[in-house]
Parts: sequence; C-alpha cells; structure tokens
Amino acid sequence: MKIGVITSWNDTISLRSIFTRYDHEYLIYHDQLSFPFCQKNFDFITKKLNDDIDFLTSKGAETIIVDPIYELALRENHFILPLFQTYLRNEVLPHSLVGKLWILADIGSQNAVQEILQNSLAQYQPSQAQKSIKKFNFPFLYWIKSPKARDRGISDLWIHNPYLIKTLKNDLRYFKDANVDSFIPLHYHYFQMQKTIKSFFNSHKTRFFDLSFIEKSFKNLTLNSKNSTYNVQIFTNQSCDFVTSNRHLMWLMERWKESKVIINEI
Repeated sequence: MKIGVITSWNDTISLRSIFTRYDHEYLIYHDQLSFPFCQKNFDFITKKLNDDIDFLTSKGAETIIVDPIYELALRENHFILPLFQTYLRNEVLPHSLVGKLWILADIGSQNAVQEILQNSLAQYQPSQAQKSIKKFNFPFLYWIKSPKARDRGISDLWIHNPYLIKTLKNDLRYFKDANVDSFIPLHYHYFQMQKTIKSFFNSHKTRFFDLSFIEKSFKNLTLNSKNSTYNVQIFTNQSCDFVTSNRHLMWLMERWKESKVIINEI
C-alpha cells in the first residue's frame, strides 16, 4: 500500500516506529515552509494540507496520514486515513468511565478544537455498560489545554531534557486536578513522551492509551492492503539538509540501514 504522510517536522513522523514494522511504501512530505504547524493559523494549515494531499496523491499515494487534529478537521476528505478516529472510536471512548475527557492541543489549533470535537464525538454511541453508569456524561464533557512544553521541545523529540519533562508535568497537573478519566493528545508527538505521561497519572482513575493502540488501529486499517515491499520516499520543499541532519530519524526510516531512503527536493 502506498501511504502518504504529511509533516512539518517530527509531528506525524513520531509514528516512524510503527511504519518500520510494516511493509508499505511511504511517501513522506516535509512541508518545511510551514514549519512548525503548531504556530501557524489553523485555517491556513488545513488549506495547505489539502494542497499537500493533492501533491502526494499525484505521486501515487492511496491514503494520507496527518496529525490528529487535522485528521478530525479534514475527515470528509476520502484520502485521509482515519487512524486517530479509529483509535478514539475503538480504544479510547469505549473505556471512558464517566464521560470526562482531557484534551491536549497546541495553541495554534486551540480555538478550532471545540467545534471539531463536538462534531467528532457526537457520532459516538455509548456502550451498554456506559449507559448503565448513572454518572456517565454524554455528550462527553471535556477540558482543553495548550501546554507550554510544546513548541520546539517536543517537535524535535528533545524528550530527555529535564526542564521539558518538568514543564510537561506542570501542564498535566491541570488535568489531574480536573478529575477526568481519559487523556487524549491531539498531536502524535506527545506519544513520544508517553512514559512520562503514563507515570504521572493513576491508571485506575485516568487512562492514557499509548502508541501501541495507535499501532493496533494502523494494522487493522491496512490489514487487507495489497502486499508491497518497505520503501520510503521523502519530498521536501526546502533543503534536504533539514531532513538528513537528524541522523537518528534517518537511521530509523532506513530500517537500520537496510533500505535506502530516497529524498526529493521540490
């Protein structure tokens, strides 16, 4: 299967550990001119993503992966792979205990989040077990916060920096005090800090479904695709040095030097 991936740097590419385990052709578009998405106008980025989707489909992409908040906003586009939607519908929402959700969103998309969530969550039908809970809230109640720890820190996967971890924990304390049951980050890069996030919460009160559940959804969505060999092409609208400078990322995308990544400047 030819899968397109749109990223401004390490946001959607945070899924690279999943990609390398499955034999698909990945067409990755690094939109460096819009880097970082989180600090740009939300409407501008969604419009730009539609242009990027057209570009990747012209290169043969059969389906496209974008960051969760943009996937939810562009869910009517039939080229979008409903990866995060499947994760929410099959893994997160059915296990909500009282219908109270914690939403972590970047500041650039915060104003658009409420309307997008209302449209997305309204389609969910509670399970019989949830309907039997007297205190279960439906429509869901949710709290939204834009963390200070985001910016360059997490986007560059600078995850071992003590200051960044301390700042993220301070952001998470807001959710802990709100007494809600499910933690939902609307950006894939937060899954790179899932150990920090999971260790912060009491799993009996607050649940965070980590990257393994994203992988489960990815596997189910691509299970019946045609067989193909692992192959990666990267397209960038700026210098390829921006891409190759991250040697660890390149090493992973090359499947530990087993498959050469093709880089195209456009």
